[in-house]
Amino acid sequence: MNFKQVPRIPSSEELVEYAFSRARRRHRLGRAQGRWASERRRIVLASASVRRWLNRILARMPEVESLPPFYRELIDVLVDAEKLSRSLRSLRWASKKIERIEGDCLRRLGRAESAEEARRIRREFYGRAASVVRSIDGELAYLRDAREKLKNLPTFREMFTAVIAGAPNVGKSSLLRQLTGAEPRIESYPFTTTSLLVGYMRHGFREVQLVDTPGLLDRKPEEMNRAERQCMLALRHLAELVVFVFDPSESCGYTLEQQLRIHEGIASSLGLRMLRVVNKADLLQEEVLERLREREPFREAVVCSARLGEGIEMLRSRILEYVN
Repeated sequence: MNFKQVPRIPSSEELVEYAFSRARRRHRLGRAQGRWASERRRIVLASASVRRWLNRILARMPEVESLPPFYRELIDVLVDAEKLSRSLRSLRWASKKIERIEGDCLRRLGRAESAEEARRIRREFYGRAASVVRSIDGELAYLRDAREKLKNLPTFREMFTAVIAGAPNVGKSSLLRQLTGAEPRIESYPFTTTSLLVGYMRHGFREVQLVDTPGLLDRKPEEMNRAERQCMLALRHLAELVVFVFDPSESCGYTLEQQLRIHEGIASSLGLRMLRVVNKADLLQEEVLERLREREPFREAVVCSARLGEGIEMLRSRILEYVN
C-alpha cells in the first residue's frame, strides 16, 4: 500500500477546464474522416480525458475494504474510512455516467442532419459531462484532503516486528537510531502532532523491523487523542514484542509512577511479550539504579543510555533472543 502513488486530485472546475481545453487542442491534430468527424473527436477526447483522470485516482487509491485490519483502522482514525469509500464510489459513478452520456451523444451525432445540429449535440455533451463532474466536487475536495493525510502512511514489511513504546520524551527515537546503526534506514511518517518511525536492525542475514510509536499518556482508551490511538493500533496489529522504555530520571516530564501505569495498561490489555528498558541511566545515581533493580518490573530490565550509546549492544542481544 502506497498512497504516494495517488495522483494529484483536481477540483471539478480544474478537471472540466483540462478536459475541454484538451479536446479543443487535440481534435485539430486528427484528420477528419466521416460525417461530423470533428465534433465526434471532441466528444471522445473530452470524455476520455475526464474518465482517465478519475480512473487513475481510483486505480491508485486502495480500496479500504481490501486492506489489512491495521491500515483500515488507521485510515479510519485519520480520515474516516467509510466516507473515503463513499467518495471513491462517487468517482466511479461519475466515470461510468460520463461514458454513458458519451455513447448517447455519439449515437445521436450519427443521425445528425446538419453541422449546426452536430455542434449542438457536442455542446450538450459538454454541458451534461460538466454537470456530472461538478456534482462530485465535494468528493474531490474530500479525497484531496485525505490524500495529503494518507500519502505518508508507512508501509510495513512482513517480518519480526518490535514496537518501541512508552511515555513522551523517554528516548524512544534515540534508542531506535542507536539500534539501527550509524546510518539507519529510517523514514518519518508524520501524523497530526507527532511521527511514527520505522527502522531495521540487521543481524547476519536477518532483519528485525523496529517501530517507534508516538508517546502514550496515562489515560483511558476512550480519552486518547489521535496520535495515541495510532500508537495502540501499531501495538495491537504489528507488535510481536513490545520494547517498553522507562525514564526513571523523570526528565521526560512524567513521573515514574505515571510511566508504570502506562506500562501496566499495555501489559494487561494487550497481553504481548514485553522487554523493559531503563533509559537515561547516565542521569541516575548508582544507588537509584540498585533500588530499581530490586522492584518489578525492573528486575530483568535492560539498563542503557541512548544519549551515550551505553547498553545498546545488550538491548540488541535481548531483542534478538525473542527473534530466535
